[in-house]
Amino acid sequence: MAEELEPKPRSKKSKRPKVVVAPELASRFRSFWVVVAGLYLTTVWLDGVGSTFPAKITPRPWLYFSQVAALFVTAAPKVIDYRAEGWSCSERTWVEIDVRPWFRIDRDNKENRFQRALQFYRKNRTVMQALEDFVIKRNNASGNPPIGGVRFASLRLSYPPAGEHIAPYERLPLATYSGEQRHDWYWTPRPRRNERCGQHADPKDGTDDSDRPSSPARKDDDRESDP
Repeated sequence: MAEELEPKPRSKKSKRPKVVVAPELASRFRSFWVVVAGLYLTTVWLDGVGSTFPAKITPRPWLYFSQVAALFVTAAPKVIDYRAEGWSCSERTWVEIDVRPWFRIDRDNKENRFQRALQFYRKNRTVMQALEDFVIKRNNASGNPPIGGVRFASLRLSYPPAGEHIAPYERLPLATYSGEQRHDWYWTPRPRRNERCGQHADPKDGTDDSDRPSSPARKDDDRESDP
């Protein structure tokens, strides 16, 4: 007589019961995410064509994630770098000063406070005057040659053509750049420079502020592209 097969013992690990979602609920769930995806893509598209409508009506977290792709069809083709000069009391001329030691957070990139202040407030005289006082005090307290004023400028550095090698960023002296690459935004007037330096006006300097930039602001001065 054939031996009866003994039933195999059940595994100790019992299978989890399957969760059954009602078809109507699943359909609503899919429809909800289709609407969300459509709204998101619409926001990205509106921002890409330059519309300010999404910024007025959408929550900031939503706006952030719609702009993070940086799909700007009119993005500036240049990198904007901001520099500072000081009016040397001894040499009576402008000399470049390195302000990075006084803005230690992200000091070596475009996220430091000096770069951000110039980017967003370079046309605000109240902010620029406060920045002027800060830079002058820090420079003169650091043992550097005393300065009586400042001049803040922007550099517009073009990207190489598409497909060409992009060299690593190198901070070159301000004097190495041409006037076409530079625009002065704020400078201390000559009377205030002379007052800070304890000097009288030099007749050779004339009565006008000859250091005033003659070239108007360019169209791309208000646009920035981060490296």
